[in-house]
Amino acid sequence: MSDRAIRSTFEAHAAKPFSPAMVAAETAVAKRGDGAALQSLAAAFAHTAFLAPETAMAIYEAFSTSWLDGTLNASQDIVRTSEALSPEFWNAFWALLDDTGSGATNAATFTERVAGLGKFLPPSLRERSENAARSHRLAAQPESREPPRRLVLDELAHAPTDSLGHAIHQLIVDNRFDLEVLDRESIGLAQLPPALRFLNTRILQMHDVWHLIGGFRTTGLHEIAISAFQLAQFGHGYSAMLLATVVTATALRQNRDSSILLQTIAEAWRHGHTSPSFMAIDWEAEWDRPIDDIRARHAITPFRGSFPADLFEQMRG
Repeated sequence: MSDRAIRSTFEAHAAKPFSPAMVAAETAVAKRGDGAALQSLAAAFAHTAFLAPETAMAIYEAFSTSWLDGTLNASQDIVRTSEALSPEFWNAFWALLDDTGSGATNAATFTERVAGLGKFLPPSLRERSENAARSHRLAAQPESREPPRRLVLDELAHAPTDSLGHAIHQLIVDNRFDLEVLDRESIGLAQLPPALRFLNTRILQMHDVWHLIGGFRTTGLHEIAISAFQLAQFGHGYSAMLLATVVTATALRQNRDSSILLQTIAEAWRHGHTSPSFMAIDWEAEWDRPIDDIRARHAITPFRGSFPADLFEQMRG
């Protein structure tokens, strides 16, 4: 089958809704190395990310439980949508996968281009995402909260040497990261409805903090892991889009890394699902405390996946 035919088949598959029970069943087959089941699972993740955000919790719970525990008990309920993904969306999606596969994109441009897929999504997705955010049990009522003030690097520079504030300052400076990942104004967060405006602003500015607190290193595998963690914690739309993109790329290329990727996503999603709400914590009040003390205060266990955090870098080396 040609690449065009494979992609057309995937597009048609991703347009159809999946029940959690269907996802659990496909996951069990994909874990045995079946390429068709892996593609079906990728299509389910794409449908959830780009058409039905309210299904994310049930779909990923079914996936992680099936992958980690071998349990297929899941709901048969299907959330249907009359929306469809446009040719413009698919052109941008496949161009991103092509450039990623050829090495024509780096981590920063990949992030921007995944986020940029949002402008091609159906108009109803914003309202559906807002409703999903409002009802998320760990999101801490984001619709009632004002966007936080910007972080200031110079303020973090004065934190004690063994503190979270000092650690995040060093991480940003040593790696030349942007303090809030992406500029909130340039990507239009002010135009989002209340829950999405708060959540997306807070996630951008605390992403690197949660790397440190959550035990996620700044490696390729752990960037995927923290996306699964964020999806479980907040129903984060960008994280769902990133996971759908990387799983689709792996599935269509029949990549040998697929089991590593899916094991990590399942473990990190469960870690996020069972951790206390990071969105409910006043992180600015924690700057002067050591990371271990913060974890103990809030009953946070750092992520421990099955694979070394830098496994992909080792494999490339």
